[in-house]
Amino acid sequence: MFRKAIAVSIIAAVILTVSGCGGSQSAQKPAEAPKPAEAPKPAPKPQKITIKIAHVVDPSHHYQIAALKFKELIEKKTDGKVEVQAFPNSQLGSERAILEGLQMGSIEMGIITSGSLANFVPEFAVLDLGYLFKDVDEAMKVIDGPVGQELAKKMSAVGIRRLGTMRYGFRSVYAHKPIKAPADLKGMKIRTMENPAHLAIFKALGASPLPMAYGELYTALQQKVVDGAENLMDLYCNSKHYEVAKYYSLTNHVYCIVMWMVSEKALAKMPEDVQKAIVDSTKEALVFENDLILKQMADSKKKLIEAGVVIIEPDIAPFRQIVKASWMDVARKISGGEDLLKKVAAEIGVTVK
Repeated sequence: MFRKAIAVSIIAAVILTVSGCGGSQSAQKPAEAPKPAEAPKPAPKPQKITIKIAHVVDPSHHYQIAALKFKELIEKKTDGKVEVQAFPNSQLGSERAILEGLQMGSIEMGIITSGSLANFVPEFAVLDLGYLFKDVDEAMKVIDGPVGQELAKKMSAVGIRRLGTMRYGFRSVYAHKPIKAPADLKGMKIRTMENPAHLAIFKALGASPLPMAYGELYTALQQKVVDGAENLMDLYCNSKHYEVAKYYSLTNHVYCIVMWMVSEKALAKMPEDVQKAIVDSTKEALVFENDLILKQMADSKKKLIEAGVVIIEPDIAPFRQIVKASWMDVARKISGGEDLLKKVAAEIGVTVK
């Protein structure tokens, strides 16, 4: 009986094991085939770096043509990594507004005069003193020399870097009447930049200088809110101001310093290769622009004569004698201005008192 019981127990255990295994097999799902490996996603293309370059003059002017040359150069140098957008005609605001944009980094580059920059780096007004330079070579000698380098450091300190300076020319007066002698300016309302040196020139000559945004000037001349203004011949031509002020008098009272500038804040965010491309492309664009300036000046004079503009060539010696007396007064109102004026005078061989 005992052996029989053991045999029954063994048989029962075997049956349970087999049935359990069978149940387990019937409950199992067929194994899924492995999923094919997904192809790696392509790396996203790096986002383009946008550089906005702004100025206040007409699209046909050499500022804009040179800005487009810069665009061509840098986009090629960076294999399209950089995209340049050029904004002429005060589209991004006045020169002062552009300079503020450079400080904040909201505008990357600008083509701007020292006349407006003097509101940010007051020492620049020393280089805008009336009749300080006799010709372009003398002016560029100072701008490219120790004085210019000293001023460039002061620009960087306020967040704006000088990339280069074009070889340009001298500003002269245009008005509703000819200016042949200093007495002709007496009592006239002349639009100027908001610059202490420019204001001093016309106050010394007996005029009433009136700072005004460049974009408002055509209407102001047309409505005789101002009696005249002052600028280079090519800008007078391009702005069509000759339509409302027919007399251009070659007073040649101040050398026009125009610089290519870049925002220090914007530049610091760019890769080193792009920073280098900006510097190199600006140098090349300036060589191109300097040649273009000579051509545009000649073309402008021809166009103005054809349009009936009367071009006057006064003796500037009396103008210079009167204005020179204001140099030291202006310089003394600027921190470090007197010493800076003495350095400039030593470089160009003039005496100041």
